Amino acid sequence: MKPRMKAWFGALAIAGTALTAQPALADVKLEFVVWNYSIDTIQDNIKKFEAENPGITVNLTDYTWPDYQDSLLLRFRGGTQTDVVYGGQDWLPAWAAAGYLAPLEDIAPAETLDALKKDIAGFALSDMTYKGKLYGLPYYADTISFLYNKKILEEKGIPVPTTWDEVMAASEKLKADGMERPIVYEYNQELPNFFDAFVAQTYSRGGDLFDADKKAIFDNPENAAYQQLQWLADAFAKGLVQPETHESKIIPAMNTGKHAFTIVYNYVLAAMNTPGEQALAGQFALAPMPGSAQSTLGFTKFYAVTAKTAADAERAEAAWKFVNFMAGKPYKVAERWAAEKGLGFGQMPLFQNKDVIDAWQKWVDVPTLEKQVASARAGTWTEWTVIWSAYFRPLLAKAMVGEASVAETMKAGAERWNMMQARFAK
Repeated sequence: MKPRMKAWFGALAIAGTALTAQPALADVKLEFVVWNYSIDTIQDNIKKFEAENPGITVNLTDYTWPDYQDSLLLRFRGGTQTDVVYGGQDWLPAWAAAGYLAPLEDIAPAETLDALKKDIAGFALSDMTYKGKLYGLPYYADTISFLYNKKILEEKGIPVPTTWDEVMAASEKLKADGMERPIVYEYNQELPNFFDAFVAQTYSRGGDLFDADKKAIFDNPENAAYQQLQWLADAFAKGLVQPETHESKIIPAMNTGKHAFTIVYNYVLAAMNTPGEQALAGQFALAPMPGSAQSTLGFTKFYAVTAKTAADAERAEAAWKFVNFMAGKPYKVAERWAAEKGLGFGQMPLFQNKDVIDAWQKWVDVPTLEKQVASARAGTWTEWTVIWSAYFRPLLAKAMVGEASVAETMKAGAERWNMMQARFAK
């Protein structure tokens, strides 16, 4: 999740739900820890939960996004009571391996989890699973998308690109017709999503960065990741790309009409198409990611329960009630998030929800997005992925702008990955 998320992409808001009354537990006070977005809304959700679950109260603690991971680790290591937290696909392997989080199988009815799993998008289910165990239910799920200005393409008689070669050709035509930088690209080696966007493009070509044994294979010139980095380097070299340091700058940049294409998360599309706030709202659309597979990268943030809480039967029962209220069937929380805020979800049945469709069709073609979410793939998340990514992102950045060769970048990245894998495997 990004530190700047507007009203359409916040923390949870929940519609009142007519649930069957639950037996009251003895008084339990849960400690719920989140990053600090839309705290008033989260507090309102808590009040609704407490009203339906006598005997359980929830105390909310929030941290800023940049401080969130370190703050959670301090709580875990220091023994501070922490029951339910916002988790993420990138943190899960390390947190689970360290014993900080508990599988939901330890605290939830098997039949309930089985029913929920059937509704969750494949990438989201993978993101919340570690060593075969499910550690959370979706708070938010999203995909990286290929976005374009449909008015510009229509006026220039350019079909929506379906391959990266077609993206290059369309960009070169637009440049020849006077558009200086047809592609605007989030270029910032400090951001994890800088690497995520690259993975999404690799998936669109039908490729992988790692084999089934999690060995790096992207240093092979025939590999899709290698080919995509070369494509990016060529696009930069041809002067087709306008780099921007943050997605928040891409929104106004696309609204100048000086760019036709970008690759970002879906909530950026919602922002670009917001009437009254953006000059060209309504001109932007999502297309399947270019490439033979037309797949992309999905990611998931989720509710997780700590291992310390799972070991206490009473607290575990209360924590599961809370998680299930927030993310379980009938998905009223995710439904309202989506309908009112434009928040992405991992629960696929919501693509058939009338309120969601009515709200989302104002800024995206819902069937196209549904297909993308259904075909999206999870990243390769290991105990060392986050550390390795911090090493590899600067190499990617140099290769894109011609300060290093694609070959040496991919060789160095693969060697470092395989070295770290061997070290962690010991």
